[in-house]
Amino acid sequence: MANRPFFSFYFHKQSHTPIYVQLAEQLQTAILRGAFLVDGQQLISLREMKQASGCSLETVKKAYDYLAAEGWLEAVHGKGYYLTVQAKEARMDSRLPLTDIPIASFSDSSPRPGEDLVKRLRAAFYDSLAVLDEPSAKKKHRRSEADTVFAEHLERRGLPHSADRVLLFNRSTSGFAFLAQRVMTPRDVVYVEEYSYPVFLRLLSQCGVTVRPIPLDDGGISIAALEKEQERYPANWLLVNPHYHFPTGISYTEERKSELLTWAARHNVRLVENDHYGDLWFEHPSETLYQMTHEQNRPVHVYYLHSLSKTLARDLQLGVLLLPWALEADELERNRQLVAMTGAEPSLLVVEAAVRLLADPWFSEEYLADRRALFASRYHSLWKEMRHALPEHARILPVHGGLNTWIEWGSPTANAAALENRVVSILLEEGLELTPGSAFRVPDEAADTLRRPAVRFPFGHTEVSELKHWLHRLGAALLR
Repeated sequence: MANRPFFSFYFHKQSHTPIYVQLAEQLQTAILRGAFLVDGQQLISLREMKQASGCSLETVKKAYDYLAAEGWLEAVHGKGYYLTVQAKEARMDSRLPLTDIPIASFSDSSPRPGEDLVKRLRAAFYDSLAVLDEPSAKKKHRRSEADTVFAEHLERRGLPHSADRVLLFNRSTSGFAFLAQRVMTPRDVVYVEEYSYPVFLRLLSQCGVTVRPIPLDDGGISIAALEKEQERYPANWLLVNPHYHFPTGISYTEERKSELLTWAARHNVRLVENDHYGDLWFEHPSETLYQMTHEQNRPVHVYYLHSLSKTLARDLQLGVLLLPWALEADELERNRQLVAMTGAEPSLLVVEAAVRLLADPWFSEEYLADRRALFASRYHSLWKEMRHALPEHARILPVHGGLNTWIEWGSPTANAAALENRVVSILLEEGLELTPGSAFRVPDEAADTLRRPAVRFPFGHTEVSELKHWLHRLGAALLR
């Protein structure tokens, strides 16, 4: 089968557009990009397209005939389907170069929601429409009840049950922006892991907060590096991702978490614990810093940030911020009023729909369990394929949850960004968009910083066959 460049099909089964028309429309794009063509003239056979697309033979035949009726293909008896003059001219005129429009993008790891979840979301939104006509007092009561449901959901994650400390935001980024704008001050110094979420880094910079990156090792953020940096630029805050760290996938060891809390207590540093993939553990949830401070009576303020976009759906943006246990009732109320003033609270319609899902045993006991098993299976397939696909000087970091892993290669060098961009460019020419490690580092990083070049490699939104294909292509690019 003609399999270069790679092309992925995505079908919306709930759409009013027939599958064969969706297939035909995507094939037009594939033809413009040079995919599935034999010698640039002929489309691959019906049976080969059946295997590539996952559609039935009848659906593929209807799609090919649809393109023939549109003037893109010509059926030649006994030979197959060939591009017409119209299609060839379209290819010449459109010229979709792979360097400009990648065929497959790994720049985002968000998985598509399952069909069952989409159906239940539709029903939940429909059933929640009545809240729009309710009086203000009733709406306020509903938000209070929602806090309890969200707290109970987080309790499954291992977090202490405390609805009065739950703040809901229209996205987790809004929750972090609330901390950066309303709780931190421009005089504050915030330590971050050397690889961090770029959006959070930009928010801190925009708020005038001083950001200092701290190196990671296989166990998590380096305690020795924290101590050294504290002597030079004492911190007020530390932003960490201890669970399936974004973007590397590193899971902090229990020992490292304990050391981190001891360090924070000694230096009176407040923590922001970002649990980016909080619900997507593979086997069992790791213990959170928020949980440890409560159970061990640690004198550390931990603000816990949880995103539900990966759990529910990317466009159903919903975030949760848990306030520290040490805050008194009046401080809790002040924070709640500040959130209401910022306009960052989610729509009550979204909240009500999410509440109906989170309170449904099917969601936690079946849907999430199946999703965790699916993502774990994809990652383990990559792990097994690693020794066949990657050269000896490269490695995939082990992960215990989440939706992406980290692939690094070579030796530490000050030229890591250039090496990353070279490999990313090679893959882009083949039709894959990857994100280099330099994209997750602070903008003003010292030019002489030594690190291993790396790329983020998501596995949550792509089938295993495509993952393996691109892992081998990445391995080949590392040898060039």
